[in-house]
Amino acid sequence: MATKYQFAGSILSADLLRLQADVQDALDAGIDVIHFDVMDFHFVPNLTFGPGLLAQMRKAFPQAIFDVHLMVDPVTEDIIRAYADAGASWISFHPEACVHVDRTLALIQSLGCKSGLVLNPGTAPQMLRYLWDKLDFVLVMTVNPGFGGQKLIPAALQKVSDVRRMAAEANVKPAIEVDGGVDPVTVGACAKAGANVFVVGSAFFGKSDRKAALAALHEGLTL
Repeated sequence: MATKYQFAGSILSADLLRLQADVQDALDAGIDVIHFDVMDFHFVPNLTFGPGLLAQMRKAFPQAIFDVHLMVDPVTEDIIRAYADAGASWISFHPEACVHVDRTLALIQSLGCKSGLVLNPGTAPQMLRYLWDKLDFVLVMTVNPGFGGQKLIPAALQKVSDVRRMAAEANVKPAIEVDGGVDPVTVGACAKAGANVFVVGSAFFGKSDRKAALAALHEGLTL
């Protein structure tokens, strides 16, 4: 995956009654990726988007990068295939919800998607050292998953640094994505820690002027 900075707009913070218009507005404003938070009311206490919605969005936006973050338990081959078939570009999941992590990452790649593993605030990154050959990106949760609008957990930045260091020691360059509490104030610290993909919700979709919101986020990278 590219190592330049990318911003992924989370539709969890979009207006679901005008979702297509909001996504179009986001892409027009220059957002790099559209982020789908898939929640099952089991792994996390919220319920969101199924593959049917993703399939419709893919028809409307054939060129967009769709980043599917699976917060479901269990993660099965059928679920992976459903989202890949619906048009996912990237698929990530939580190791706690998957019995065969290596095999599932390989399946994601075999279906033509970028594969990612998600680390919750309490999840140690040590397992990554055995999976680098099947990882295109690592998503570090900087809040506890389930709801938007939370504040970034400062300790998560150390984990971002640890993941970046581990990747460098293994001579690999996966993208490192952060999700939760990313705004113009915190994005610079995330980048300094080693992140290069930033999921933004209320700091982007929550603003009436998305172009100005994205500009503020890019400006925050230099602070």
